[in-house]
Order: sequence, then C-alpha cells, then structure tokens
Amino acid sequence: MSLALHELLICCRRLENEKAGERRKEVENFKRLLCDSETVNQLDRNSDSKQGKQLNWDAVFSVLQKYFQKEMKNLQLTKPNASASTQTARQKKIQEVGSLVKYFIRHANKSK
Repeated sequence: MSLALHELLICCRRLENEKAGERRKEVENFKRLLCDSETVNQLDRNSDSKQGKQLNWDAVFSVLQKYFQKEMKNLQLTKPNASASTQTARQKKIQEVGSLVKYFIRHANKSK
C-alpha cells in the first residue's frame, strides 16, 4: 500500500471514531487527501483492479456514509425545542456534512 493510501486509510478510521471532536478534526485532512493526485491515482487503480482487499473509491464512500450517519444521528439526539442559535448551528452542521459528501462525489467523478 502506498504512503498516500495508508494516510487515507488512517484518515478514514478517524472519521469512524466515536468522538465527534476527532471526526471533526479529520474532515480537512480528508479533503486534502482527495485533492492529492497520488491518492486519487491509487484509488483509481485499485477501483479498476477490483481487488477486494485494496482501499478503493467504493470503500472510501462506505466510510463516508458511516460518517454521515453518525453525524446525523448525533444531530437528531439533541433537543428538538432548542434555542434559535442552536437550531442555526444544527443547520450549519447538516450543511457541512452534506457538503463533504458532495465534495467526495465531485472528486470521485472527476477522477474517472
């Protein structure tokens, strides 16, 4: 496994962390890695070769889905009758999580 993919694998594991703070810190690193040409090339090669044990676009998307579900679950657990500022912060967080998914999809589609 290349260094670039190893770094992405570690990043993906951190995105699956139970602690929200750890996941939040890792988002920028995830975006940076998706912009790295070596990472993208390796993901493309692994996706084309269809080797099940290799990190590929599908595996990264699966991690991103789990991240999305965790974040949405956390947002749903907060009190529904919260203050206006809390509601605004919640909406902002939903937009941030959704934009990360869009960001990933754009980069995955661009690489092919």
